[in-house]
Amino acid sequence: MKKALFLDFDGVLNTEKYQEDLRSSGKKGWDGFGPLFDPEAVENLKMVLDAVPGVLLVIISSWKLEGQAQMRALWKARNLPSIVHSVTPDYALDLLNIDLENFNNFAMLAGKGNEIKQWLAQNAPDGCAYAILDDVPDFLPEQKEHFVCIDPRVGITMEDAVKAINLLK
Repeated sequence: MKKALFLDFDGVLNTEKYQEDLRSSGKKGWDGFGPLFDPEAVENLKMVLDAVPGVLLVIISSWKLEGQAQMRALWKARNLPSIVHSVTPDYALDLLNIDLENFNNFAMLAGKGNEIKQWLAQNAPDGCAYAILDDVPDFLPEQKEHFVCIDPRVGITMEDAVKAINLLK
């Protein structure tokens, strides 16, 4: 069975605390890709990726709009753990076609949830163990048990990593 880790960046790897620390010490908080990731959060992500061999890393962050190749380049340039398998489809474009006057399906507004649903249907039609690391609960009801809510101030913690590992095993 496939295993996938759906990863957001802002609030998960790009933390408020780390950006504040960089600013207060007069260090640069950005590179050519965007805000630098918190090394502690990256280590906790690495813990998940090391503990679950073969897990597919799927980017759900809005950064994915730069394209899958750019996400892979970011991963390589920053020497981040594992490799980016793919990105979820961009659901926001589908929302432009909604007839709001006759709209009654509020589950459709769960943008990342619908993107994950579509990715799973295309990439793991026979089922998939998965975890979602994000600081915003923008998911479908059936995905709630797979969601690890991250505190955006500190990013992914060791406790969050353990939760994700348990969901993936």
